[in-house]
Amino acid sequence: MRQHDSRPSAAWLRPLLLGLLFPAGPLFSAEEPPLPAPVEQIELDEQVEPVELDQKPEHPLRPAIRLARASHQSITENIRDYTCTIIRRERMKGKLGTYQLLRAKIRHEEKQDDELVHPFSVYLRFTQPSEVKGREALFVAGRNSGKVFVRRGGQRQSYLSSYLRPDSRLMMKENRYPITDIGFKRLAERLIQGMEQDSQHEESEVTFFSNAKIGDRNCTRVEVVHPIQRDHFSFHRSMTFYDDEDKMPIAYASYYWPRVPGGKPRLLEEYIYTNIKLNVGLAAKDFDRKNPEYGFSRSEKNGTE
Repeated sequence: MRQHDSRPSAAWLRPLLLGLLFPAGPLFSAEEPPLPAPVEQIELDEQVEPVELDQKPEHPLRPAIRLARASHQSITENIRDYTCTIIRRERMKGKLGTYQLLRAKIRHEEKQDDELVHPFSVYLRFTQPSEVKGREALFVAGRNSGKVFVRRGGQRQSYLSSYLRPDSRLMMKENRYPITDIGFKRLAERLIQGMEQDSQHEESEVTFFSNAKIGDRNCTRVEVVHPIQRDHFSFHRSMTFYDDEDKMPIAYASYYWPRVPGGKPRLLEEYIYTNIKLNVGLAAKDFDRKNPEYGFSRSEKNGTE
């Protein structure tokens, strides 16, 4: 990092020296100006703000928050849509599930002159494990009364399809977050929100690691640790991987405190985005249940869950 010279520049001396060497008038006037009042008698201007010399040190989370905000801005400005494979593992009701693989198509909301051009849209297809293989989910914001169209998949009655609310009991039975929270942009928003809340408290340790790798992508890894379990913290340790080139968070994992002192932290959730292809030009057919590449049944149940 380039070092800046903290010594004052000599440029300010030049006008003073020129004035002394080539005065416009007599260097000394016949009448001496009145002496200034003693310092203790000078009245401060009410508009002058006091200078805080002893400033409070920056919270350890602030650099991580700035990185997450920069990531969110870059995603908003540069990424319209993308396809990817999501590898995820989640703990539900205290039980850690198996790894799941999902193929995803995601298109961000797009507006022009305050007019909606494309609504936020998601298509998911589960490919592993066998218990959920063939499951599909389709969501387009503002359509179908805000519901998700879901094909059951798996090994029994896999063809069944129905509309369900994103936050319904059935949808949340096997998911920590609703489908509306999927993707880089929402992950960055959740990170910002969580760190802003945690920055209201002490006991946060933050470490940055360069040259991390997720697949063939170079990343910066940000690790946050809350050493002591507190009610206001939702995890003991978290790791976020930011793609160095495209700036989005492409992997995240969080862990709960060990059951016993010195024990191993317990995985809460893990998400890895691979096979990422940005700005591929996803179209309306990619979010149409009638797409011949999808397995949704032609007749569906309009779920009330």
